Amino acid sequence: MLKKRLFILTFITCALALLLLIAENQSNFIRTNANEMPENDSESKKKNITYYTKYYQTKKSIYDSYKHEESETIFLGDSLTDYYEWGEALSDHQVLNRGIAGDTTTGVINRIDEITKANPERLYIMIGINDMIAGQSIEKIEANYKYILDLLKKQSPNTTVYVQSILPINRNLTKHNVRNKDITTLNEQIKNLTRLYDYHYLDLHPDFLKYGQLNKEYTFDGLHLNGEGYKVWTRKILSTYNTNEKAVE
Repeated sequence: MLKKRLFILTFITCALALLLLIAENQSNFIRTNANEMPENDSESKKKNITYYTKYYQTKKSIYDSYKHEESETIFLGDSLTDYYEWGEALSDHQVLNRGIAGDTTTGVINRIDEITKANPERLYIMIGINDMIAGQSIEKIEANYKYILDLLKKQSPNTTVYVQSILPINRNLTKHNVRNKDITTLNEQIKNLTRLYDYHYLDLHPDFLKYGQLNKEYTFDGLHLNGEGYKVWTRKILSTYNTNEKAVE
């Protein structure tokens, strides 16, 4: 009977020690990752979740390791940018894709230094839809955009910047509960900021709109583009590619 009690006591002691060890490791993990986060409260993390993914960190690391050349054109954005072969589409080997699927304006701020240090000849940027999907306010997205454009103006003043409007979504095909009227409102704010910084505003939104939503001929899931959709986008880019005329309407 005594041996049985000693066995049970030993088992409980070992189990408690193991639980304490796991808790300490988890605590260290949380503290370590919190030090890497731009904003530590849970609400901010939820709205800027891409910053914490391995995919984001991996892509950022790859981009940071790249040695840039002169006269480059850079496309900066989220999955809509990431998924396309811009260099092939434009037949230009000096075109670099700096899209990261799922990225937000906060994620772009976190990696904008790589862009400004490259001092590209041209920069095409589209970002913001994932902020909206995560429930970020239009005011916060606008403030982040302003911060991005301000950094570009100060740190890469010779770059010709094209700020592209956010595309509509198709609510019948996607689960994301973003209202197209809110996308239109944000686009107006982005357009005003673009003019404030004397950059080019490239309004893609009307080219993809049908019956108030993203044209279903250009998408499979209501958010991302298919091949036909990217053809439309490419034609719009090519309309600015070999001209010095402003794209602001």
